[in-house]
Amino acid sequence: MSRKQPTFTQTMQLGIVVPDLEAAVRAYEEQYGIGPWDFMEIGPENAENVLVDGQPAQWKSRIAMTMVGGVMWELIEPQDEADMFGRFLAERGGVGGVHHVAVRTPDFRQTLANQAARGGRSILSGSFTGIEVHYLDSAPDIGVILEVFSGMPDLAGA
Repeated sequence: MSRKQPTFTQTMQLGIVVPDLEAAVRAYEEQYGIGPWDFMEIGPENAENVLVDGQPAQWKSRIAMTMVGGVMWELIEPQDEADMFGRFLAERGGVGGVHHVAVRTPDFRQTLANQAARGGRSILSGSFTGIEVHYLDSAPDIGVILEVFSGMPDLAGA
């Protein structure tokens, strides 16, 4: 049997939901020496055509990002209890944790088509700074949500 072509070829980012962004950054810096961090907010001014569970929505989060060994670590403080990050935080009793892994795909559109053909869906999708982003409902298959994107995001300093 021939081996299937890989759906993703590189880990780009580790997404971690936190209840308090400043406290999390402080802990990473003081306890683990991780940083410096770039900060940004995601909201209607830079996130467009947002769908959550297939329905129009707003995407509002506060984010801190840093590079660790060639992989971006993204801390996400939800600003809306109803979006996927807010729900994740609530489901974990407000503790937070690893939410998703962003990966590079050889063919973005084919990845989305394959997901749909398997009955999968995008939990959250939209355009962020001109790049189309999808968070795939891959956790039932592989234990973690995958984030895929149409271009090469350069979020640091965005």
